[in-house]
Amino acid sequence: MKRTIHLSVLVLALALIATACGGDDDVEAGEFNLVNAGTLTACSEIPYDPFEMEADDGTYTGFDVEMIAAIADELGLEYEFIATGFDAITSGSVFAANQCDIAASAITITEDREESVNFTDPYFDADQSLLVKTDSGLSSLDDLVGSQLGVQSTTTGEAYAQENAPEGVELVSYDAGADLFVALEAGNISGILQDLPVNGYRSTQDDSVAVVATYPTGEQYGFALAETGKDELLAAVNTALATLHDNGEYDDIFAKWFGS
Repeated sequence: MKRTIHLSVLVLALALIATACGGDDDVEAGEFNLVNAGTLTACSEIPYDPFEMEADDGTYTGFDVEMIAAIADELGLEYEFIATGFDAITSGSVFAANQCDIAASAITITEDREESVNFTDPYFDADQSLLVKTDSGLSSLDDLVGSQLGVQSTTTGEAYAQENAPEGVELVSYDAGADLFVALEAGNISGILQDLPVNGYRSTQDDSVAVVATYPTGEQYGFALAETGKDELLAAVNTALATLHDNGEYDDIFAKWFGS
């Protein structure tokens, strides 16, 4: 009888050790319900400088990309970015199609979007702004009466313009943020109303344009996840964000892209 008990205890102990030492992929896939075990897969509209952009070597870089990389490192995961449309992110369709675990695309947290996706804790504060050609003589929305103002579809910039642009300003919506700069350069629009960090970064890279007005809106960005099935991942990402703030890594990434 004693031998049987000892054998049972040994078998149980070995089983516990095997479970504790099991592959990380099993733990990650089970705990976080990842699209690809061991990898945090992120959807993003690319390019949207300086949050996400494609480098010369074909890899992705930018503030959001580095934040996801840092979060993945905190979670003991690799990371991968997939380029998608912005509307597909905010509508939640990328999650319904199981394309990604998280979305990082300078996404403002709004009540409407919270009906389709879950958001992490906020990680970035932003306002709206007006960008024009430096030689245009324009300095406000009122100056654009009789002209075209470019906005990106389904964004808070579009919503702000719809509510605040004076009568006589024609709004022209584009699906991709990058198309706004092309349209401004081509003369198809006279100004761009969108997030200040994006317009501001553009003005530092191109001296032919300038931010001439800012509009405080108190917006905050969050990373988006599916409404269901990602509760453990959501909690883990929030914990990682808090750690990055506490250890100073967030400040380092921020300073790299936006200055101190």
